[in-house]
Amino acid sequence: MANARCTLRCTVWHTGADEAHDLAMLCQGLWIVHSGPVIRGIRPATGPLPAVDPGTGIDLSTFTVLANVAPVLL
Repeated sequence: MANARCTLRCTVWHTGADEAHDLAMLCQGLWIVHSGPVIRGIRPATGPLPAVDPGTGIDLSTFTVLANVAPVLL
């Protein structure tokens, strides 16, 4: 059975813009190297992109990845 593809987004908050970016890069790297019975492979899509949370003013960074996942029969 063929893979299904989905987009996953991760957003991280930290005390500074550089720290948020570094944490987002770490998370993205961990996702990219992960594989298993459900997530069969991941490719980077966007980011990490810096931003500021409008509600709290805390620095954040966000990225997306494209995941190939095993389909599940219902």
